[in-house]
Amino acid sequence: SVSAFAQTRSRWAHAYRNGDRSQPRVAVTVDDWIHPEEWLEGVISLAEQYQIPLTLYPSGYALKVEHRELWQSAIDAGHVIGCHFFQHKSLTQRNETQVRQDLELYQKTLDKVLGYHYEVLSVRPPYGAGLAHGGSSTVGRWIHNAGYDHIVLWDVDEVKDLNKALRKIKNGSIILVHANHHDLVFLGKLLEGLKDRNYEYVTVNELLNITDRYFYVDE
Repeated sequence: SVSAFAQTRSRWAHAYRNGDRSQPRVAVTVDDWIHPEEWLEGVISLAEQYQIPLTLYPSGYALKVEHRELWQSAIDAGHVIGCHFFQHKSLTQRNETQVRQDLELYQKTLDKVLGYHYEVLSVRPPYGAGLAHGGSSTVGRWIHNAGYDHIVLWDVDEVKDLNKALRKIKNGSIILVHANHHDLVFLGKLLEGLKDRNYEYVTVNELLNITDRYFYVDE
């Protein structure tokens, strides 16, 4: 736990595009999940094949109670669920009240789908929009005021050119793919191409040392 005498909550959210560049660790993230019944089992199988824990960022409107067993199987396999907001709309087209309500609805929906409270520790805004100045941007302040300080972006989102993707990945990379046929086939090729690099694959929470919804700093 965080000592109230030593640390205090940050004044704004923090937006991460990568982790520590000195450590050979990489996080793979998968966004959207409009049709988890089509892709989730295959992704879990692929991750198991390469011994990789994933961070999944589903859009809240796509979370359905009938898919409870699928999502629970992902959690049981060691994967982590983050927040990709309830509606997949650019936050630059919304206001602070809408952002707060969206985040609240996302958490409520996820809890209903799983049947228990699952504490979401990080958020990924749709399109990564509105964060040109990081967590202190207007969108970053809205997210912070809504109770979330960890905004996870990415530094690798190449899903067309395999060689280009392999060149981009380095220590601390956060890799982004989407839950569709093309991206998941590409992910399999990418993981195969990375086999000899001896990266440690971790969740975003592990890569960025996220243990709480809030970001604490020394007073």
